[in-house]
Amino acid sequence: MGGERRRLQSPGVEVDSKQMAEVLTISTTWGTNDPTKATIPFHLARGAKQSGVEVRVVLAGDSTDLIRSGVAGTVRGKGVPPFTEVLDFARENKIPIHV
Repeated sequence: MGGERRRLQSPGVEVDSKQMAEVLTISTTWGTNDPTKATIPFHLARGAKQSGVEVRVVLAGDSTDLIRSGVAGTVRGKGVPPFTEVLDFARENKIPIHV
């Protein structure tokens, strides 16, 4: 594939293969109704960043509430780090969060 760029498609999604190889995109729709599932994408993004992988997080649907003022402190899943911890890591390490 070298420097060649291809467009990859799946239903409703078009992705540039060169961009896909450069940035890991983690998307979620889980919000405050399931704190454990809401935290996992940010936990995965932290691990990717710590491993040297460029990463971004895409929020859709209910997950957009997670970055509203005052919400992060109320999200506490089971068996995962506190949401504020992984959200702060994302912000401090400039992990893009798209809504």
